[in-house]
Amino acid sequence: MRLIMTAILRVGGVPEHFNSPWHQAIEEGAFARAGLQVEFILYPTGTGAMCNDLRAGELDLAVVLTEGILSDMLRHGGTRLIGAYVPSPLVWGIHVAAHSPLKSLSELHGKTFAISRFGSGSHLMAMLFALEQGWHPREALEFFVAGGIDPLEKAVCDGSASAFLWEKYTTAPRIASGHLKRLGEFPTPWPSFVIAAREELIASASQNLRALLDVLYTQTQKFMAAPEKSVAYASQRYGLDPVQTQEWFESVFWATEAQISVSMLQEVLDSLKRVGILEGDLPEPDSLIARL
Repeated sequence: MRLIMTAILRVGGVPEHFNSPWHQAIEEGAFARAGLQVEFILYPTGTGAMCNDLRAGELDLAVVLTEGILSDMLRHGGTRLIGAYVPSPLVWGIHVAAHSPLKSLSELHGKTFAISRFGSGSHLMAMLFALEQGWHPREALEFFVAGGIDPLEKAVCDGSASAFLWEKYTTAPRIASGHLKRLGEFPTPWPSFVIAAREELIASASQNLRALLDVLYTQTQKFMAAPEKSVAYASQRYGLDPVQTQEWFESVFWATEAQISVSMLQEVLDSLKRVGILEGDLPEPDSLIARL
């Protein structure tokens, strides 16, 4: 396959353990051997910020939360899904300040949730959490826009907000340090992460994207096949407790091919409509996927 010469492929992703295979592939020269230049750009503020930069042309691809990118695609356009990444669910921890008097999830009704930004995973999942509790999301919750994980922690600790949702292993060191406590967990009912790309890039350099996915899926297979090495890598890179990293590794799996379930996308779209994020007629989910 002949690659089209392009500038560096700029890939956005959160600075979390799920993205270890990307970093390993870059460090081991796997993309370079395939004739690709890949830069992985960290986004502590998450999916909402990556969606904005994809549309603005500041990124070429992004590893994003499934619900976040679908919401952005339907509201703004300009991107499409090109592949699966983490098909296992993301487990969100529901966090409050360590000194908070709140002790149960039912006490969060009517409280303010800190979010990284509107349309982010922390925002969408808070609304889905409210729905699961039997509350009307737009009536039961208020929101305080804070930013990334550090501002989110600050918001609940200084009283600007009562709670926030974030991936539970990422926040584990903050709980161990005595700054936060976790009231409960809320797993997504669908795959955690997918890969999205700008439509212009899909049209102009599909060969490069196929080559990138080939390298990535080879790397995810290697990552899952070497548990001891992978757990040590993720633990060291992200400052996580080795025992908790092992627990996380055993609960998650990575995609080894691009295929995305159309029925899963439909489920996500229906859920986003139920909480009021999406309105009107929904598109056929198949139209949101670019098959390279």
